[in-house]
Amino acid sequence: MKRIAFLVACCLAMLISSNYSHGAGKTTGHVCDVEFVAEKAGDANWVILDGRSGAEYEAGHIPGAITYGKPVVTVLKNPVDGRVVSVKEAEKLLGKIGLDNQKGLIIYGKKGDYHVTVEQLPIYLGVKEFYYLDGGYEAWVKDGKKVQTDPVTPVPAVFKAKITDPKFYVSTKEMIAIAKKKPANVTIIDARSAKEYNGVENTTLRGGRIPGAIHVENEKNLDKDTKKMLPNDALQEIYKDVPKNNTVILYCHRGCRTAYSYYALERLGYKNVRIYEDGWIVWGARPDTPVEEEHYTNMRPIVTQVNDIPGMKARLDYLEERLNKLGAK
Repeated sequence: MKRIAFLVACCLAMLISSNYSHGAGKTTGHVCDVEFVAEKAGDANWVILDGRSGAEYEAGHIPGAITYGKPVVTVLKNPVDGRVVSVKEAEKLLGKIGLDNQKGLIIYGKKGDYHVTVEQLPIYLGVKEFYYLDGGYEAWVKDGKKVQTDPVTPVPAVFKAKITDPKFYVSTKEMIAIAKKKPANVTIIDARSAKEYNGVENTTLRGGRIPGAIHVENEKNLDKDTKKMLPNDALQEIYKDVPKNNTVILYCHRGCRTAYSYYALERLGYKNVRIYEDGWIVWGARPDTPVEEEHYTNMRPIVTQVNDIPGMKARLDYLEERLNKLGAK
């Protein structure tokens, strides 16, 4: 009789445990799943930010989610060089969407869209809790969750940054010193494409890579179809040659593609991961930065294309003539 009672108790415990865990949201580092977002949707203690375009938001979004009306990357980053906005400006922009220091923030975009993480700016600013939705909006829809089409108007709040790690972003000055000294306790990871890494493709004055940088393209961290983060064993294989006690510095062209490497390393237990936020757009444009596989941009094809624009060559000839006349005076 006691044996039967014991078995019944075990079965009940397993059933309760199963019911409790089913549908429970999960987080790993600063990445969360769909169920976690579902639990927070409608919770006054959380702000859910749709980082996609205004048109995509209007077509359908997570219930309760708010938007800036345009991609978040164009709001929280300078539109010219891609640097994150100042702390003061970020405080205003986050307060505008209803975020204060007592609320958590969840951000999502299209699957695999690293832009919406804006170089982990919320982490740098000390947001109480910050998560990125793994798999993006597509993961939400695929799970059969409800979708809202009418807009949500946020109630403005006051957010004050609490920067606990002022060294989170590596300056170009510091990066130059590191590249020249090549300290053994620092690993530099380039998250750009193979062509960019090898100087074959370039969109700045100089192509190539920061000396000593290893290459882990951002896409390697994701499943090819779902664009969700790979399981830990796969990530461990990718970063097996990166010492866990090293300082790891991530960079790409404008900073956005560092996102998934950051989340992967965080998941694997790396404690000191930093971002060279200026990225190659600054590094490749300066004459004082050391470069491996250095190649300069060939301007001839660009000039040829400009000259082929109807009327452009005539305008340039006219301007040249005017400048010559002014110079003669």
